[in-house]
Amino acid sequence: MKSLRRNYKTLSEPSELTGEFRDESDFEKVIKQLEKDKANSTKTQQRRLWKETFYWPMIQQRAKMVGQLPKPSGPKTDITPQEKAVAKRLILALGYGTSRDNVFKWTSYWKLLSDLRNNGLSTLLLYRTSEFKTCFFRNAKKHETLLAWNQVLDFPLQQLRRRVIAQEGGDFSGKCDIENSGIFDRLRTARPGAWCDELTISDESNPEHENLSIIHTAMATSGRTNQYVLYHGIKGEKDCNKSVFVTLVPYDGKSGKRVIGNKPASTKLLSVSTLAAAAPGDFLGLFPGKIREADRRPSSGIGTPFPGLWLDYSETPGKLNHMRVAKAGEMTNVCLAWEGVNEVKGEKSFCQYWRVLVIATRVIQPFDQLIRPP
Repeated sequence: MKSLRRNYKTLSEPSELTGEFRDESDFEKVIKQLEKDKANSTKTQQRRLWKETFYWPMIQQRAKMVGQLPKPSGPKTDITPQEKAVAKRLILALGYGTSRDNVFKWTSYWKLLSDLRNNGLSTLLLYRTSEFKTCFFRNAKKHETLLAWNQVLDFPLQQLRRRVIAQEGGDFSGKCDIENSGIFDRLRTARPGAWCDELTISDESNPEHENLSIIHTAMATSGRTNQYVLYHGIKGEKDCNKSVFVTLVPYDGKSGKRVIGNKPASTKLLSVSTLAAAAPGDFLGLFPGKIREADRRPSSGIGTPFPGLWLDYSETPGKLNHMRVAKAGEMTNVCLAWEGVNEVKGEKSFCQYWRVLVIATRVIQPFDQLIRPP
C-alpha cells in the first residue's frame, strides 16, 4: 500500500507547472523555483559525496567483528578478507556489481577517499566530478598526485564556493573574492567597499552628465539585467557562461614596474584566470566602470563606441579590471564587447545604459591568464 501511495505521489501532476501562466511573473516564479530546486539538488549531491568518504572507516569498524576468513588466492593487498566481505555487502546494497575485480576497486576507491579526507582535502572531495571517479576508481594509488593537486586547487575552489553562495543570495559584487588578506594586499586598493563585478554606469553626479545623453540614443539589444546575465549567461546560454569560474590567482613574480602608485612594486602578483576551460564565444563576465567624458583617454580607461567618452574604472574596481593588457604585438585571448541595455519590457528604442561583456576569443585552459586588448 505504501509503495502505491509513493507511486501515486510521484506520478501526480505538478501543480506549479500546470497553471495557465497568464502573466510573465507566473513563469518567472516557476523559473525561480526550479533554480532553488537545482541549488537544493546540488547541496544533496555534495552531502552524498561527503558521506561517501566515511564508507571506508565504517567498513573497517564492522570488519573487526567478523571472524577468521580464508585467505583469498591472487595478489596480496592491504585490504583484509573481512574488509572485502563487509564492502561486498555495501556494494550490493548500492546496486553495483559484486565481481571480485569490482569489489577490489570499490574498496580501494573508498579507502582513497577516506585518506584524502583525513589529509584535509575536503574542498576537492566536495567538488569532485564523475571524471574524478572514472580516473581514480582505476588508479586509487595516486594519493601523492591528489595531494599535489590540492596545493594548487584548494584556495581557488574555496573562492569559487564562496562566490556561488554569494550569487545564490543575490550578491554579484564579487566582494567575497577580496576578503582574503593575501588577495586584498596585492590589489593595492584603498576602497574595498567600491569593489564591483557587475556594474557599468554613466556618472549621473557629473555636472556634464547631459553631454553623455548620446549613450542613450542607440538601439538597445538586451533587456536583461547585469545580474541576470552573470547568472544565466548571454541569451540564457548557461553552458557558455564561465563568469563564475573567473578568479584571482595569487602568484610570485616580477611586476615589470619600479613603482605602483607611490609604493615599491611587490613581487607578489595576481593573475585573472579561469578555473574551467573556456571556448571562443564563452562569456567571462562584465568589465565594470563609469562612463566619463574627456578630451584624452584616462590612465585607467578604455574606449567606448562614442568619441570623447571613456569607461573609467579607477573608482569602480572589479575582478576583470585586473586582467593583463596585451603588449604590442602580443596575442590576446579575450575581447571587450559593448551591449546596449533597456530593462523596460518591450522597449528597445533607446539604451538605459551600456555594459561591457568580456568574451573569450580563443581556447583558454584552466589557470591561463586572461589577456585583453589595450
